[in-house]
Amino acid sequence: MRRRFHRSISMACVLIACTLLASTLLALAGCHRTPAEQAIRETIAAMQKASDAHDVGGVVAPMADDFVGTGDEEGEPLDRKGFERFLRLLQLRESDLRAHLGPITIALQGTDHATADFTMAVTGGSGLLPDDGRIEQVHTGWRLQGSDWKMISAEWKASGSDK
Repeated sequence: MRRRFHRSISMACVLIACTLLASTLLALAGCHRTPAEQAIRETIAAMQKASDAHDVGGVVAPMADDFVGTGDEEGEPLDRKGFERFLRLLQLRESDLRAHLGPITIALQGTDHATADFTMAVTGGSGLLPDDGRIEQVHTGWRLQGSDWKMISAEWKASGSDK
């Protein structure tokens, strides 16, 4: 009887140890990406999906009301409404405009700010191969507003450009 009792306690200890080990491993695996990083990546993916569907409203929806972009081809700064007009003008000029994003690097700054950097290949044309294209380096700023990450800034320049 006593031996069975000790065996039961030993088995319970082993079971608890295994559960703790499994929980720790799952927690460590979950630390690979923070929820903030994941939320920003998902927001950028949703913006790209909206862009592919030519949904300008969906592209600008995650932008904060005080958003500031580097500007149009003349380099003028754009607020959220100006950026929306800029995208609509681009769509009118090039109906087959596409953006292909490269890997995204996210840097958290405290608990409520972050930056996301990536390259973006912008292509246009109706044939099998794009008629034209360019590579842009994009730097974006993000702020947590309530439970949503909002883009507060975007700077883009042609790859290899020092402007």
